[in-house]
Amino acid sequence: MATPTVVDDITEQLAYRIAAGSYQPGELLPSVRQVAAEFGVSTPTANSALGRLTALGFVEARRGLGYLVRDIQLYGGIDTWRFLFRFAHRVPDRAATIFADIIDVDHMLLMQAISAVAAAPRRYDMSRAVHALDRLELLVGDDTSELTDIMAAELHMLRCVFAALGKPGFLSLFNTVGEMLISIPEAGQAFYDPLEPAGHVVLCRKLLDIWQSRADIDLPEIGMIETLVREYHDQVVQTFSELIGAKPATDPAE
Repeated sequence: MATPTVVDDITEQLAYRIAAGSYQPGELLPSVRQVAAEFGVSTPTANSALGRLTALGFVEARRGLGYLVRDIQLYGGIDTWRFLFRFAHRVPDRAATIFADIIDVDHMLLMQAISAVAAAPRRYDMSRAVHALDRLELLVGDDTSELTDIMAAELHMLRCVFAALGKPGFLSLFNTVGEMLISIPEAGQAFYDPLEPAGHVVLCRKLLDIWQSRADIDLPEIGMIETLVREYHDQVVQTFSELIGAKPATDPAE
């Protein structure tokens, strides 16, 4: 990995202040000169850091005013959230909430794929997904494999499933979600805590074998799969929250 630069350090510190609420949405950040003075750098360096912060979606440059803090809850994009996860242990409650939302999107996409293939198992060619699963199985069987590599291989296998469905919009969204998940160290731990990597291989192999057999899957079976996947994803969210020290979620009705 590249060594962080002064610009990286300033960007991270200012982004953290926004994530932690030190700078509120709609508030002006300190000026370029003030940032340069605080961090002991030149104004071009400070300006580069503020430009980076703008590109990440934390602030908006306003001509004649300066840099306005954005409401990242409303306007944060994929780059904003990916960067925000750098502070998962410092703003755990916000990170846990975002992670839960990401998992909900992941769950929705996965169930859409399962339902689509179940409705027309003879329509889709899963050979690329099977080859990707073979690669995943090799990684899982290698004791030297890192969880991050295993997770990347599993995401690639699922990517091949979405490619087989011929839904570029779904695939694009899945790739975005996958890129974010792979960037979070605790995500791999959370994903393989409820079910070890070998269990993932067994389940994926069973589903792909069913699809390749061209056998129809009836509605009750889909409902059972939905319940099992939902329970698994809920456990992933809970484990992630525990790993970063977030407060337990409370029932809104309480």
